[in-house]
Amino acid sequence: MNSSSNKKNKSLFTSIKLFLLFFFVICGGYFAYNAYHLDEFHDQYFEKINTIYSISRRFGSYYNNTGTIPIPAGNHDYNGVSVVVNHFSNVKVLSKGIKRLRAQLEPLTDNHIWTIAVFENPATYAHFDPVRPEYLQSFKNYEKGSVMKRIIEREGLKETFRYFYGCNLKLTERYVEEGTNKAIRTLYYPIYNKSVLNALLVIDINDDLLNSALDEYNKAHLTVLQRDPSAHSFHIKKLLPCATQDPFYVGINLFSVLKTAFFPALLFSFLIQYLTRSVKTRKFSLQRDHMTHFYRRDFYEKKLQKQSDFCLLIIDIDNFKSINDTYGHEFGDDVIRTVAKRINQCIRQTDIAIRWGGEEFIVSFPSSMTKEQLQLKAEEIRYMVQLYPIQDLIVTISIGGTITTKSSFSQTYKTADKALYQSKHNGRNQSTIV
Repeated sequence: MNSSSNKKNKSLFTSIKLFLLFFFVICGGYFAYNAYHLDEFHDQYFEKINTIYSISRRFGSYYNNTGTIPIPAGNHDYNGVSVVVNHFSNVKVLSKGIKRLRAQLEPLTDNHIWTIAVFENPATYAHFDPVRPEYLQSFKNYEKGSVMKRIIEREGLKETFRYFYGCNLKLTERYVEEGTNKAIRTLYYPIYNKSVLNALLVIDINDDLLNSALDEYNKAHLTVLQRDPSAHSFHIKKLLPCATQDPFYVGINLFSVLKTAFFPALLFSFLIQYLTRSVKTRKFSLQRDHMTHFYRRDFYEKKLQKQSDFCLLIIDIDNFKSINDTYGHEFGDDVIRTVAKRINQCIRQTDIAIRWGGEEFIVSFPSSMTKEQLQLKAEEIRYMVQLYPIQDLIVTISIGGTITTKSSFSQTYKTADKALYQSKHNGRNQSTIV
């Protein structure tokens, strides 16, 4: 009972150790994997932002090379782009360019472009794709030049045409838009012609762009990168290109790593234990007799043939055929199992016990034993077998043994077998050592 309990405790302890080993190894590896991909995501996202900037800058050339048409005051629709005119004006024909700009930006931003607008300088008319009520209401109250004064000066976009390198546009910090209560960032690109500010390209981008990019990246690379700075164990914090506030803040949350590693570690630990048990079971079935757990004759006989200095006992259950015939084969099997168990209790782990035949066993001992010691061991085994009945039946054994030096196994076996015959011939339930 105690032995069984100890085995279960040992097995449980081994399982826990194996799980913890895999858990910490997977956690460490997965954390390093996410740390590597944190830099990769940072580079990809910043490249995405710079590509948005590059595409937006191309609109300036389109604007400067587009003609005008006279349009009366009011709200007009050209190819799905709303043109809001406060006073009769010659208006730039920009609808196709705005639609083309959106078509190029949408795939980059996973459809997170909120509104594309172009304000003239002075602001007598504007283009909106789409025209949202928040923009429409505000634009009605604009006076000439008010848009440029409010935005260009505030965002520090004066004379950006002088910037040969660097940022000639501006990405704002996140803010919540009045009316929609949605978090957005706005990209401002002033369009100059011969040092004169003609227009302002405004692109509102839903702030979920970063979350969407993170979700897509995590799904593609099986990572757990997160945006929430309060949960980060390791993070990257940098300003986005052409932004002066509200930095890019993405990191790795240790709890997410631990949670993700738990089930793979559990799976690997179970898999390794299953494979280990399968190998052990397979090895056991090839080496050991399933009934007695002694070595199988076909497995160990070749090893015995290589021995030269050893002691040998041959053990045979007395009257076993009569037991089988009288009580049945199931009872006979139980007798074999019990006798093997009692033999095993009398020998050491270094001694070799083999089920040699149906009811016959041999035990090989190191050559350091004397004839007297071998006799005592044989008598100990014989006594233990007949000491307690097996299901109310007294079972006895006969033993023959010998000590050999520099002799083959075959010759040693023949000598021990003759000694066994002598024990049987003299009345059974005895041991003979020669």
